[in-house]
Amino acid sequence: MWTVHRGDHTLWILGTTSPLPKRMVWQPDAVEEVLRHTDEVVPAWPRYGIGVNPVTALRVYIEWRHLQKPPEHMALRQALPPSLYARVEALKARYAPRDEKLEQMRPMLAARELLTRVFDAAGLATRNEVQDEVLELARAQGVRIRQDRLKIDDPVDVLKDVSAAPLSGEVGCLDSVVSLLETDLAPLQARARAWALGEVDTLRKLPHVDDRTACIAAVSTSERVRTLIARAQNDWLVAVEAGLERNRGTLAVQSMDRLLGEQGALAALRARGYSVEGP
Repeated sequence: MWTVHRGDHTLWILGTTSPLPKRMVWQPDAVEEVLRHTDEVVPAWPRYGIGVNPVTALRVYIEWRHLQKPPEHMALRQALPPSLYARVEALKARYAPRDEKLEQMRPMLAARELLTRVFDAAGLATRNEVQDEVLELARAQGVRIRQDRLKIDDPVDVLKDVSAAPLSGEVGCLDSVVSLLETDLAPLQARARAWALGEVDTLRKLPHVDDRTACIAAVSTSERVRTLIARAQNDWLVAVEAGLERNRGTLAVQSMDRLLGEQGALAALRARGYSVEGP
């Protein structure tokens, strides 16, 4: 957990990592103590809103259903280079031998399905259960939760842009996920275990495994989608700065991938004149 100060106002940032061990026993003592001095909690991501127009909702649903279909209705075998398809088949045979629907998925959705299946078999969970626990504790203590709604003005066009992503980008996404599952599963398990045990030095020494860059690039081929992703990332920084200004104490949750590094949120807060102390 990092602390950020400006005057007598304090922001605590709980850094999370993904995946985490399944069936992890949560020990909330440190978070409960922080919540006693907290006026507001800021989750890692905003909520998404598309309005209440029923026609828009129907069009979004239709476009979402279209997004599930493979490009040009190609089976996965047709969409992938033979060498990559063989690697996918090897993972499928080991972790999901009876999953026939994988063959009918577009590559980036097949990547998500494979990741979920292999992580599950390896005792890893992709859902951010830590944030869920923090929000539940905040509600129990009557602490306000500030989760702004990110308004999407053109949700149908956003889905169309994602659906129109080049096949090569989707193949690159699947390739990166397959490589991750073939070679980096042990480091991911080690990172998950180190986070769960609070072993910060171990976390620093373990290699950072990036499984998102190629897949984010695959869906970010339009300016509209890139702008939406940037807004979602920037809104958190805006929210925590507003919390620091408004509250004596604020607790925020954020992925360590987005916190650390020269372009991370902690560096941005230091550049804006805040005092940042970390584990």
